[in-house]
Amino acid sequence: MSFNLRLKLLTILPKLLNYGFMQFNDLLKEFPEAKTRSAVLMLYDQSSKIAFWIGFENGKPTIKETDPKNPQFATNTITMHVDTFIKVLKNELDFRTAYLYDLIEITSSDGLPPTYHMLIWSAFFDKIANSLS
Repeated sequence: MSFNLRLKLLTILPKLLNYGFMQFNDLLKEFPEAKTRSAVLMLYDQSSKIAFWIGFENGKPTIKETDPKNPQFATNTITMHVDTFIKVLKNELDFRTAYLYDLIEITSSDGLPPTYHMLIWSAFFDKIANSLS
């Protein structure tokens, strides 16, 4: 990942994901168990990785950078190429479709099936993408 792209992601991504959380409030009313979920969002390209922890701490939405080699514990990990991530945010690629085509890998750390996490996080990314369109 070029230094400039990495710097832009470090600057923009936490704000963008936090905005997604604000849009997610209606879904949280419908699925309150989402507050017990967290994810490490792992983005990569041919030369590097960057990771963010997304979840709730003390009942508040939290996004923070984490070490991609030793990330903070989360109930799941979402891994995708940075180009896939950008296409999802631009609404050019549906999160669920990308998952089905193995462009997004979701691993579970809490014993629940990865598809459970995929459904929750796809709704989260839908909210962000729809807000940006």
